[in-house]
Amino acid sequence: MIIHIHGPVKSLLKQKRRAGILSSIFISPHVSITDMTAITGATGHLGQAILRQLKESRIPVRAVVRASSNTALLEGLCTEIHQASLDNTESLIRAFTDADAVIHCAALIDIRRGHAEELRKVNVEGTANVLEACRRAGVRRMVYIASIEAIDIKNPARPITEGHGFADGNAVMEYGNSKAESARMVIQAGKQPGLPETAVICPTAIIGPWDFHKGLNTTFFLRHLNGKIPGCLPGGFDYVDVRDVAAAVIAAVSRGKSGETYITGGRYISVFNLLKLIEKAAGIQLSTSHFPLFLGKLGGEAAEIWSRLTGRKILFTRGSVKILQSNAQIDCSKARNELEFEPRPLEETIRDTVSWLQSFPSSP
Repeated sequence: MIIHIHGPVKSLLKQKRRAGILSSIFISPHVSITDMTAITGATGHLGQAILRQLKESRIPVRAVVRASSNTALLEGLCTEIHQASLDNTESLIRAFTDADAVIHCAALIDIRRGHAEELRKVNVEGTANVLEACRRAGVRRMVYIASIEAIDIKNPARPITEGHGFADGNAVMEYGNSKAESARMVIQAGKQPGLPETAVICPTAIIGPWDFHKGLNTTFFLRHLNGKIPGCLPGGFDYVDVRDVAAAVIAAVSRGKSGETYITGGRYISVFNLLKLIEKAAGIQLSTSHFPLFLGKLGGEAAEIWSRLTGRKILFTRGSVKILQSNAQIDCSKARNELEFEPRPLEETIRDTVSWLQSFPSSP
């Protein structure tokens, strides 16, 4: 089913423009895509940023979404909308027909334990279906969005580079294992004749505007702005702007090397300093307690038990505590050299994120 987009942008998107968020989009001046590009997961955080950059570059875009997706988020941002499901290869073939490239953003993100089967069904089997559909539809190139958690960050060598390879069943969380398995499959496909060219992007923790589904990082920002983060643990992570990742993804379509992986990170920051930058951007000051690591581990276990009992997703698990202790010092030299990836200052990203959230307040 194809829905062509015409007419004015509805009130939601008009409000975004009035808020001044769209004026801060970074568009790579080196993009040379001219043919139709299809994007799965187009209503997601990264998908929204990619759509905006492709639109500014006047590149025809086909948004590929589930039947249940909120297509109001796509109005004015794409040439057409096509409904397809990751578990239905035939629907994906129809969605990819006549597309030169496919950007595969759609994924299941779940940091809890006990969901490996569901994660594998969406992130691995779904990606296999996307690859097969690309082959049968004659797509030239597929760019797959993995995650830094797909990389073997348990390897103690620092900084973390593409040379660490993918995790092999030993990722910190089940989510990371599912993304590692799918990324290996995509890389192998890109080296085989008769299959589409491929490239894999592994972003660190993505933050920035346009996260309408309120993912983990955006929800963390919201809760702190609402005074609902009582304290912080030792450790930190690398955070990157969604707009800069989007620029790298688009660059990978036109000039990334087939069968290659690119890590896109921004800057490492401690949890405490991240909270303080959020407060500074919002013009507020909150007291922040420092919790010992052992208490964080106990809290992560308790949160997962609560999640199993209630069925609700959570921000905080034992696995996420381990991630914060991973010393995620990132080397993005490969993406800088081959994709001209250039992350903006973290302070700018946090200011824009807070500004966007203040324009669209929501209490998780």
